[in-house]
Amino acid sequence: MRLMTRDFKHSLRIVWLVVSLGILAMLAAPFALGSERLAHLFPVCEWKAKYGRECAFCGMTTSFIDISEGRLGDARRANHGGIPLYLAFVSNELCVLGLARRKGVMSCRH
Repeated sequence: MRLMTRDFKHSLRIVWLVVSLGILAMLAAPFALGSERLAHLFPVCEWKAKYGRECAFCGMTTSFIDISEGRLGDARRANHGGIPLYLAFVSNELCVLGLARRKGVMSCRH
């Protein structure tokens, strides 16, 4: 019995593509919108507003903006996880691009 059918693989690839498009938009936003406009689009962290403490993702938007402007030290100070997460997102986009070039994003060939 096969655990991953052809249809299931195809469905996973579609979900991966959709999520990757969202990630691409997130990575491109600081370049397309500018740091000032982007910083004003996002509200104060709900956790911080409600409990007065930072959550694990507080400063992530600032960190991503700093990374896009080449200020890695500021990005690290804004959120320690920003740089590794940004690198993971860029790696994901490179994998999608590689898959698309190699055999097509929607292909289910073996």
